[in-house]
Amino acid sequence: MKKIIFSLLLSLLTLCTAFAVEETYRLRNVDSKNIGIYIPVDIENQIRKTRLFYESLNVGHSFHHDVLFLTKNICFSDVGFHDGYAIESKDFKNYRFVENDNGIFCIDENGNSYKKIPGKLNKKGYGYEAFADYVMNIIISFAKDMKNIQIKDGTITIDGITYEVNLDRNFFCWDNIAIWLYNENGFYALVKNGINGELHKGYIDEDYIWCASNEKIKEFPLMFIDTNEELPWYGNLPKNQYRYLRNLVYARHGYTFNSQELKDFFSQFNWYTPDSQFSESDLNLQEKEYIEFLLKEENK
Repeated sequence: MKKIIFSLLLSLLTLCTAFAVEETYRLRNVDSKNIGIYIPVDIENQIRKTRLFYESLNVGHSFHHDVLFLTKNICFSDVGFHDGYAIESKDFKNYRFVENDNGIFCIDENGNSYKKIPGKLNKKGYGYEAFADYVMNIIISFAKDMKNIQIKDGTITIDGITYEVNLDRNFFCWDNIAIWLYNENGFYALVKNGINGELHKGYIDEDYIWCASNEKIKEFPLMFIDTNEELPWYGNLPKNQYRYLRNLVYARHGYTFNSQELKDFFSQFNWYTPDSQFSESDLNLQEKEYIEFLLKEENK
């Protein structure tokens, strides 16, 4: 009888402890319009500037959440995309929300700002796939319009081969690496070389860290150009990159290239439509000056 009573008391204590822990993180009165996925504003700005995801995680306050997943009753955080946890309700009381023409923003107790991004949370209250899609669309904002590249559900498909996006930078080299990808065949690094992208096979070094090999699987010219600028100005690039930049101006006007290499490259983009009626007079003064600048850089 004593054993039965003890077992019942132990079960009751366990239940009360679990309830207390749950109450520690339970949120109340969360506005339904605020439910969703949030990216730190500083991190997003840095990704847009550098196209280097892991390096961008270092910007901002000494402590910030790398992502927030806000549900109706709990807010999950993840620093480093490695050890996720829930924010205690007593701390979340100090969070506030702001809505303006640029969207919905969350501001934490340290003054860090987070922007709500498109995408839905899964049944467990996480949204890593949607977050990865959002990040990848920033990183390859130019190349994402290529016909042979698709971004969906936390994956990127290149030439018919699908790779999962890795957000966790632990155990990975990330110097000049935009993002790590993986599938059943191993890990792959999307390397930033000037404004070009390169997909490299990964390997494990003596410290059990994944690094990018010299084995370049595919090159993506202009992958990392500043898409916010119609005519992005660059210096100190490899000469072949200036050539692609220069011909990008012509491609936007539908110029029919004589070079098979350039024809094949720009034909990969959904927006490229050859126009047999193109003439140099279609270029405006700014575009002509831009092409002249690129030619000088190319011939240095």
